[in-house]
Amino acid sequence: MRKLLANTMALTGTAIALTATLAAPAQASPYRDCPYPYVCLYNGAYYNGSKLVQYKDTYPQSLPDGRKDKADSVVNTRNDDAVWLIDSRSSGSRYLCVPANTRVNLGDYALSGKGTWANDVDAVRIWNDDGLCSGTTHVTQGIIR
Repeated sequence: MRKLLANTMALTGTAIALTATLAAPAQASPYRDCPYPYVCLYNGAYYNGSKLVQYKDTYPQSLPDGRKDKADSVVNTRNDDAVWLIDSRSSGSRYLCVPANTRVNLGDYALSGKGTWANDVDAVRIWNDDGLCSGTTHVTQGIIR
């Protein structure tokens, strides 16, 4: 009887510990001076540049006039949300989609007719979604229709 009671208590303790572990919400880690759950744009590389702006609201937002077309990199600390970096001055308003928990240097991505995405972002749109870009965990781009 004692052995049965001890085994039952051990199983109950394991179940409680497992439930507590599974119930803990996931949280992305901050990166440098970009706290969770923000998207931060930097002048210079994301690992050593100076922060220009940070956003966390999930609606389209224009960068302040003095910050437009200055970003060289982006850090997305959000768990489940992708972000569009928007160049509304391109023909057809183009976007670069950065998936959740991703850091990129914008000079690594070509922007049709303008060279690269570095120094061409004038708005952001954080999507309250699955954190993917066109169904993938890769940076993608397109035209806003």
